[in-house]
Amino acid sequence: MRCIDFGLAPTSLQELPRLSAMLGEGRRLFVKRDDLLGVGLGGNKIRRFAYYFGEALDRGCDVIVAGGGARSNQTIAAAACAAKAGLPAHLVVSESVGPVVRKLAEFLQAELHFTESSDASSLNRTIRAVCQMLKAQGRSPYVIKPGAAGPLGMLGYVDVMRELYEQAAARRIEVDHVLCCGGTGTTYGGVLLGTKLFHPQTIATAVAIGRRFRHAETLCKDIAKAAKLGGYACPVEPTDVQVHFSCGQGANCPTVKGRDAMRQMAALEGIFLDPLFTGKAFAGLLEMEKAGAFLPKSNIVFLHTGGAVTLLDSFRTSR
Repeated sequence: MRCIDFGLAPTSLQELPRLSAMLGEGRRLFVKRDDLLGVGLGGNKIRRFAYYFGEALDRGCDVIVAGGGARSNQTIAAAACAAKAGLPAHLVVSESVGPVVRKLAEFLQAELHFTESSDASSLNRTIRAVCQMLKAQGRSPYVIKPGAAGPLGMLGYVDVMRELYEQAAARRIEVDHVLCCGGTGTTYGGVLLGTKLFHPQTIATAVAIGRRFRHAETLCKDIAKAAKLGGYACPVEPTDVQVHFSCGQGANCPTVKGRDAMRQMAALEGIFLDPLFTGKAFAGLLEMEKAGAFLPKSNIVFLHTGGAVTLLDSFRTSR
């Protein structure tokens, strides 16, 4: 599969000494800084789009159409990647989208199309209408649906796991646990496949930020498809899927624990998380530590998958 190098990969693997001391008993906490990918505002979508945009160019597409919720990081990431690739971008968002997305889209010269609602059915209807309009103009659109989920996107995080375990080996760090935010399951699918391929003794866990997560057998079917696309064997079984729920009232709802985790990360290590994704995921890591999930002297890696747009947008409504 064609992969486009959009950013400054490999991203850094940083030790968090003050948070490690807080965990105690010789545990060492590290963060993989995918929030610092070198295009747009970084984040996990950039890794996925490396493969989606490769497919778009292979198909001869000449315009990107991407949809996302009012507080999604996806649309701006898609527009930034489109700018980097020299393609125009059309973004489908709800009318309730805030000034952060509107202004960043303006900077990126992306065209916004609005829906009354941010639910998937409304966004997809408008995406179809925008595609019909573009086709009537003689263009060939490539669609990135809300969530950017699917096997192709998993390959980006197979690459991240290769990076991570190479970085750890170079520093003689034996990674015992790797944890990431779990939304659609696409990032985690790549994390789990990459872990089983490159360092199978590591436990890979998704911290689900919604009340539901992909069923293990369904997720494994998509992982098998991703492995086939990437030319890998697929050593993943449903019993390998590890999920911890840190969702509160649901995927689009911040939590008190999530905001507390954001403050701890910022105050102790100078790193910003967001209230809907990475903040809740890090809160889940802290919950797991209190429940005894990590043995003394464990090496734990938290994947920082971005969320800058969501963080900035949250300041509109926070008090």
